[in-house]
Amino acid sequence: MLLIIEALLLISAALGQDHRAAVEGQIFPLNMALNSVDDQYKGCTEKMADLVKTQYMKQEMSNLESDFAYAWNDAEKKYMPPGDNLTKNHSIAIYVYTNSGFGVYKEFNEADRKDKKEYKNKTYKWYSLHFLLTDAIQILKKKQKKCYTTYRGTKLEFIQNVQNKKVRFGSFTSSSINRNKTKVFGNVSCFEIYTCEGAEVSKYSKLPREKEVLIPPYETFKVTAVKTKGQRGAWCDTVYTLKSSGKRSDLNCALFKKRAKKTIIRYYAEH
Repeated sequence: MLLIIEALLLISAALGQDHRAAVEGQIFPLNMALNSVDDQYKGCTEKMADLVKTQYMKQEMSNLESDFAYAWNDAEKKYMPPGDNLTKNHSIAIYVYTNSGFGVYKEFNEADRKDKKEYKNKTYKWYSLHFLLTDAIQILKKKQKKCYTTYRGTKLEFIQNVQNKKVRFGSFTSSSINRNKTKVFGNVSCFEIYTCEGAEVSKYSKLPREKEVLIPPYETFKVTAVKTKGQRGAWCDTVYTLKSSGKRSDLNCALFKKRAKKTIIRYYAEH
């Protein structure tokens, strides 16, 4: 019985159950998540890779008692050998994110939804993991060359008046190609997602059998349908159908943009 419970907890992490507290009566927004850490590193991938290697990884691993350090060191022993043009650190990052044992993904996702200001001010705690996951998704996407229809179940209630609106998840979002895998995580609000920026990460996941597709925070979607219980095709209390509509990366290469200096212009009156 304990082994079964442990397995269910691990699957929960792998498929990205939304761990925001389901407070009775609380309705969460579905919008463009404007405070999201949404850097896609377009045009600065090499610069950021160097910054992670020479600065951020060392800083973020310096607290040996942190969940991130524990999870990373554990993954160093268990990660899947990289292929598909990924590096060792890409594979480790995916393993860390999909491993529920250390709870890294909970704090990481919460920060990704709201830490836009901290990211720009260079006080964000997750530069290494954010970059490595983003880069891994982009590399795998080039290799896979396809869009995916995926599914996600939650125990949360979201606003329903969003049909035909554009939305983002605002954090890295796990989903499954297999709808049946998502039902254990909740049937209050569920998502049927057509993603063209996400990539299948099963091969490098803690649980490779779950057919997991990881969606980056910068992908935008159009809500094409909202179905409620009793309507045809509603396999949860509320089912949101999302179709990929592009990308929005407000923080693209933000760490490498020089702040504009204020220019003081003096006007001299001729006498």
